[in-house]
Amino acid sequence: MREQRGAAKAGTKGIDERRLAERIAELERRLEEAEAENVVLRELAYQSKQRYEQIKQLMKQNDELRRQLQQLQGETGGVRDEERPDSWFFRTLRQENAIVPHPDERKEK
Repeated sequence: MREQRGAAKAGTKGIDERRLAERIAELERRLEEAEAENVVLRELAYQSKQRYEQIKQLMKQNDELRRQLQQLQGETGGVRDEERPDSWFFRTLRQENAIVPHPDERKEK
């Protein structure tokens, strides 16, 4: 009887060790997945930081260009419509009534 119990215990002990080994293998696999995901997330964070710095630099350049444009417009008084290269052409066409509204535009009025 004692021998049967010992054999039964040895059998369950083997099953427990096998389950434990399977559990360890599963946990190691999940750990490797988490480490791989961590590498990807770190790379994405690095790229995001680079893009943020690039955006900050572009915003500074944009502000500087706007400031320069305002300064130039202040010095020249801005570009008047009469100074635009196409203004003479369109003004002449309007005076000669050569510009006719599109037929669809006439129907709406």
